[in-house]
Amino acid sequence: MSEVVPLRRNRPFAFFWTAQLLSNAGTQVSELAIPLIAVLTLSAGPTAMGVLTALESLPSLVLALFLGVYVDRLRRGRLLFWSNIGQGVLIGTVPLAAAFGVLTMGQLYVVTFAVGTLALAYGLAHTAYVPALVTDRRQLTAANSSIALTDSVTAVAGPGLGGVLVQLLTAPIAVAVDAASFLVAAVLQAFGRGPDPLPPAEKVRFGLSIRAGFAAFRQQPGIVAITIGKGSADFFHWGVLALYVLYAVRELGLSPAAIGAIAVIGSLGPLLAGLITTPLTRRFSTAWTAVIAAILVGGGILIPFANGPDLLVIAIIGLGQFLLGLGVVHLIIIRATMLQHTIEPSLLGRVGAVIRLIEWGTGPIGGLTGGLLGAAIGLRPALILLTACTLTAVPWITRAAIRGYLTLPTHPTDRT
Repeated sequence: MSEVVPLRRNRPFAFFWTAQLLSNAGTQVSELAIPLIAVLTLSAGPTAMGVLTALESLPSLVLALFLGVYVDRLRRGRLLFWSNIGQGVLIGTVPLAAAFGVLTMGQLYVVTFAVGTLALAYGLAHTAYVPALVTDRRQLTAANSSIALTDSVTAVAGPGLGGVLVQLLTAPIAVAVDAASFLVAAVLQAFGRGPDPLPPAEKVRFGLSIRAGFAAFRQQPGIVAITIGKGSADFFHWGVLALYVLYAVRELGLSPAAIGAIAVIGSLGPLLAGLITTPLTRRFSTAWTAVIAAILVGGGILIPFANGPDLLVIAIIGLGQFLLGLGVVHLIIIRATMLQHTIEPSLLGRVGAVIRLIEWGTGPIGGLTGGLLGAAIGLRPALILLTACTLTAVPWITRAAIRGYLTLPTHPTDRT
């Protein structure tokens, strides 16, 4: 067997990885800053926050399958570049409008939906593009773990930075940092551009092309189980996201910096997942580590039970977010590697679109449900119900583990 070349010597992957690090750091800032703009600047209530959360995931419901087809018909590296440019420009309109005193919830709704659409295209192309940069299949788990580690590092630094920026310079300034990060990431991608092959021309009709993606997805029961299990948990987590910032600010009385500190603690979970998933999958069964990860996804249940001094509240909620992030990222890494081992490269965009549809497509309903539930029964009771229901992922993944569907190939072979 030939020697595995370290990923650090793969220049296109290194630039791709660095760009991801930068843009994700900015994204983490905005994911805290935009809801805070809605709550603190525009006085949004539970229903408005539910709509804002729903619009973030709405592209996955209405556009995922179509974008999946286009991702498989376009140069994926080029698509990643223009997605970054578009997100930077769109997000940049928020601090600009705030500076002139004309920012409205309507603009936040439009920007959230448009950025969500470009982020969806980026995410689909991202997973499909990695095998073009990392041609040695033995490195795919390490590559996916490295990407997850990058995401986790930014998740640690981003919210803390966002909390500080919001506290000191206001939320619109924090959002401006995100806009700049996307543009710089696009420049890095341009300088480090690697292989970007044009997929084979498809003469199949659009509808049949989508159907091929569904067929390839259904043929992989392990991928199906992780996706449906995670998708069921995600539905309720979207409801949690709709209420979390509102609950933290209005009922717990936490400052933006405190919310950022919670996010930093929670983001250590994904960071740990990026570090340990590769050695864990080499030493232990991926099946049963996936079951444990599904249980950890329910860590958000600690949010509504946090009480006491601010430091204790921060620690309790941070622990819940830590466990949630650890479980989710472990499942994502395992599934991404399964995808790249078992799905033909020409179908990765469409299969990724099916996954996104299942996991994020219910987000609009989940977000609206959370907002309406919070308005009807109160923020804390709604959070107790929603976080408990995130454990619905466990039976799906346990069943797949028992049936042997979650085992990664030991010696994957290259596909042509």
